[in-house]
Amino acid sequence: MKVFNHKHFVRHISMPTLQDFTQAHVLAAHLQIDWTCPVDQIHQLVNDAVESVEVSLIGAELSKLERETLEHALYLWYDDLRRAHLMSNDYATQEFLTACSDDDQVLQAFASRDGREKALWMMVNREKAFRDAELHIAFKAKTNGKYWKKHRIQSGLTASSERVNLETFSAEVATLFKKSGGGGSSHVEYSYRNADDSVQLTIYVEGPVRAISHFSKQRFQRITTRIALETALVYHPATGEIETVVNGGSKNHMAVLALFGKHVVRTDLQPQEIEKTRYKLNELRDGLMEPFEDWNTCGVQQVRLRRAQFTPKGVSGISVRFEASPSKEEPDAIHLALEFLKFKHSLEAEFNMDGATVVVYTQTKGDKRVGHFSFDVYSSGSSTINNLTVQNKQIAQTVLQALGVLDAEVTSA
Repeated sequence: MKVFNHKHFVRHISMPTLQDFTQAHVLAAHLQIDWTCPVDQIHQLVNDAVESVEVSLIGAELSKLERETLEHALYLWYDDLRRAHLMSNDYATQEFLTACSDDDQVLQAFASRDGREKALWMMVNREKAFRDAELHIAFKAKTNGKYWKKHRIQSGLTASSERVNLETFSAEVATLFKKSGGGGSSHVEYSYRNADDSVQLTIYVEGPVRAISHFSKQRFQRITTRIALETALVYHPATGEIETVVNGGSKNHMAVLALFGKHVVRTDLQPQEIEKTRYKLNELRDGLMEPFEDWNTCGVQQVRLRRAQFTPKGVSGISVRFEASPSKEEPDAIHLALEFLKFKHSLEAEFNMDGATVVVYTQTKGDKRVGHFSFDVYSSGSSTINNLTVQNKQIAQTVLQALGVLDAEVTSA
């Protein structure tokens, strides 16, 4: 289920895992649940107990502190379930296993649980590993985005995990945003990734004052708040590569790197920007969806373009986008472009393709239905490939290499 609903999510959690999560939660003190009841009734009892707490807030005579404490506990219940929902996927599971590869208890727990239960179990029993994986996946989702850059610095540097150094670093990062209305408060989280020995620092900075409209206690209100600006940095000691997600352009990226060198690795850094690998999308203009090598070798049944965007050569500010039917039996976006674009000579000579959505249909296994996934690629080098599962990411890279969009020796960031 892609849309989160806390009641629906709870119904898919087995009794032992649900009981562990509920009893460990801050809301547990306010819940009345008979865990000896029949298993098929437990999910409804938990949802009813939480709903009863919500209802009790309406007319209960509580002090201000008691009401705020209970409201916060309810918020954490919904937010923790939402976080588990977002981490209920193969990519997150792989991150958990990477972080806990030598933890027999984790391996035993994962043997009998699905993705939702694995995420919830990790949140309760391995909170630090869960949070590290959560931060890493959130960072990867922003790579190749507007605020992401990659540089190369010295390899082999040791990043300090001492709180005094980290807090000094985050405080000085916060000063970078003061000129644009930011506050002085900041919060920093340190996480280490076993898979590649990388270190991630995630900093939340008090942003400018903003006015927002929202509903609170079933009433419409306008309030002022300070949205946290998120800055993140991932350093790979083995290669010297360092990735940053920073608001404010290249100047702020370089300032954050300088502060990282000063306070965290205690080294004067000389960052060299690593340019994005550009995708040669023009290789797809002729609609050639069958590469010279057999798709079967990479477990793919068919590849087609769901969307394609073109820019006329020599003309700025104009782009044309085609969107094909989701049915794989219908013509794809390239064929629509060939049919409807009016040009004097040839599509190849007069148009550049600068964006596309690629749909990959994987081979049928046994009696299972044909699976598929999709991703966006842009000629600038940006893509959504990093949002795919580990397996699908590898397939996507292979497909792009087979189609000539990506050089075989290049691995997309």
